[in-house]
Amino acid sequence: MKIRILGDKNTAAYQSAAQLVISKGHTIFDDSEEYLGDDYLDVTIAPLLQKKIDNVTLKEPKYGTLIFHPSPLPYGRGASSIRWAYRRKEPVTAATWFWANDKLDAGDICEQEIIKIDYNLRPKEFYDQHIIPAMLRTLERALNSLAIGLKREIKQIENYATYDGRIE
Repeated sequence: MKIRILGDKNTAAYQSAAQLVISKGHTIFDDSEEYLGDDYLDVTIAPLLQKKIDNVTLKEPKYGTLIFHPSPLPYGRGASSIRWAYRRKEPVTAATWFWANDKLDAGDICEQEIIKIDYNLRPKEFYDQHIIPAMLRTLERALNSLAIGLKREIKQIENYATYDGRIE
């Protein structure tokens, strides 16, 4: 498959996702290449997204755009979800890949894995040691499914949705 990766190339999340994509035999779409339609770009992934994606970019790939979020969506929508989980002393969080749509963190879930929060670690250490590995496991499952033409789409239940603002 041909996969575009969005985000800051200098982050551990981006670099880990890129390594996984390559190790699975997929090709990373280079934004300098001319886009030729659905047959050319299979899926876009965003392992660490800091800004909203325009609708054209969302809809370019054959399957759509997968965005990673470190919470058990629909609970914990918004920025700083790990820091909010620590503040609330929650027992678990999650690694969630969801299909982007025009709403914030509200698209159908593709893959999700629950993670027990380790309060012996600071939030950044927890993210690096537990969230990123779970992000990669769930991304691998998503890509394996897409490679055989299976696109998982589990609707988020709006009654369970919460939104947390950014913690500066």
